[in-house]
Amino acid sequence: MTNKTLAARFEALEQDYHEVISTKYMGRSAFGHGSQEYIDSAKGNHWIARVKKLLEDSYGKESDYYIDFNDTKKIAWSSNYQSLVKHYKPLFDAAREDLAHIDTAQAITTENSELDVIINILNKFPAFCRQLKKRYNDRAPLEIIDEYDVQDLVYALLTLHFDDIRAEEYTPSFAGAASRQDFLLKTEKIVIEVKKTRKSLGAAKIGEELLIDMARYRAHQDCDMLVCFVYDPDGWVKNPKGVVDDLESLDKEGRVRVVIAQF
Repeated sequence: MTNKTLAARFEALEQDYHEVISTKYMGRSAFGHGSQEYIDSAKGNHWIARVKKLLEDSYGKESDYYIDFNDTKKIAWSSNYQSLVKHYKPLFDAAREDLAHIDTAQAITTENSELDVIINILNKFPAFCRQLKKRYNDRAPLEIIDEYDVQDLVYALLTLHFDDIRAEEYTPSFAGAASRQDFLLKTEKIVIEVKKTRKSLGAAKIGEELLIDMARYRAHQDCDMLVCFVYDPDGWVKNPKGVVDDLESLDKEGRVRVVIAQF
């Protein structure tokens, strides 16, 4: 069962709680304490039973939430109304709030793990390319000649981890021009821009092109993160760390990652 389904069940029970509370009435205390507030027993017990099952599904029978919820010693001398508002509902609220934090944490973890996979692939790309040159029985090495070769290989590596990879996505017009985004991971909303340096495309030119890409990607409705990958096997970029730091620092929202892989 997904957390989304659990969250929907918490929301439904929250709405039902207000309906249960609406049945409140004043009645004679069974312990001779005068009048006390009560709720409809059938509706109250039904709500409690459903919350109990939800806590089991969400956290398990060994969880503090489940154990505390079923600890009736704390409500032994209370009316069913007092038991509901002072014992059952606070535990319900706390469990619901924790589930929301779990959802957020898992979403962040998932997002980070997906990005980590991509960054790891790109950082190890030079080692991957070197391995292509060491073939069995002295067969001809697989050469990476230009940017298109790099794009093909990066695409192939991404297919090992991601299902929906869209090549040659175009961003909307920016300053009168359109820009091709090399790969869009549709589900993850990550765009990967791939470049390969050459004599005419060194650090200065690469920096200029990536600055344009960074400005353009913001207009792309399916892009939450831009990863700029520069394959520089010949070392045309003399200070890769400086280039990376300068470019990433220009994005105040932390939605740009730059990888320059050499040798």
